Amino acid sequence: MKKAVFYTYSGQYEWLVAVSIQSIIEHYTSEESLDILIFTDKTFNKQQATIRELPILNSKPQIKISFWRFPLWIDHVKNNVSERFPAVTFLRLGIPIEFQEFDVMLYLDADTLIYTDIHDVFKQLGDATIAGVLDIFHYLNSSDENILKRYNELYNISDSSKYINSGVLLFNNKKYLRNWTIPDLVNDINKTNFVNFPDQELINKKFNPNILVLPHEYNYQENIDFLNQWHVPQSYKEVLLTAATNIKIKHFLPLPKPSDPLIGFRDQYDMDWWKTAFTLKKSLP
Repeated sequence: MKKAVFYTYSGQYEWLVAVSIQSIIEHYTSEESLDILIFTDKTFNKQQATIRELPILNSKPQIKISFWRFPLWIDHVKNNVSERFPAVTFLRLGIPIEFQEFDVMLYLDADTLIYTDIHDVFKQLGDATIAGVLDIFHYLNSSDENILKRYNELYNISDSSKYINSGVLLFNNKKYLRNWTIPDLVNDINKTNFVNFPDQELINKKFNPNILVLPHEYNYQENIDFLNQWHVPQSYKEVLLTAATNIKIKHFLPLPKPSDPLIGFRDQYDMDWWKTAFTLKKSLP
């Protein structure tokens, strides 16, 4: 089975992408080949060349990193585009359709840190078409049945208790292709008006409830202190507290990002991010 991880970004996100990739490399123990694809609209430069060399610099030649330009279909996305959500946001939903040479693909937001061998993540997909982790805000709000019902109506989906976050997505490419083509995807983007998070709402609208929900540790979006702000049943908090003891992927969901030098260490995850960043810097020639 051929597997790949992919990122999409525009703007100044190379540092975040590089650290996320470094964390994959550090925890990679398999001799199996792994492709990491990075889609960007930035002109190829020295920084990107350096990122491509990270597997060799870390003695992991079985990992191959490649940079790709945005596919042409993204230019046909005319609706649901803003400064916060540029058209590139939707690339994560189209890449698995186009790259049928891979059996399974894992999309990662740039602001992620990996704590496990990435093969552990791939194994979670099983026979499902798409898998993701519950969006933490929807998860906590789902303890209120009235809010859950309101979400179902607002997003026009059958089960908001299975509403996943789009920052970490696992795809079975061939099964995914049976459900969506690129023209269909572009049409769905252009004809639909979304409420808050367009790519996330679209993937949930399309596949909910037929989504494999992964444990929170595969996309841990906040920290323990955050839970003190929520008045929800303790059982909901316990699920997140348990996941925090065995995090596989940390997603730095809120702003500012850990790479911001003008903030202190907010938690252990910030410290881990900078530790990985310093390890990356030390490996450079």
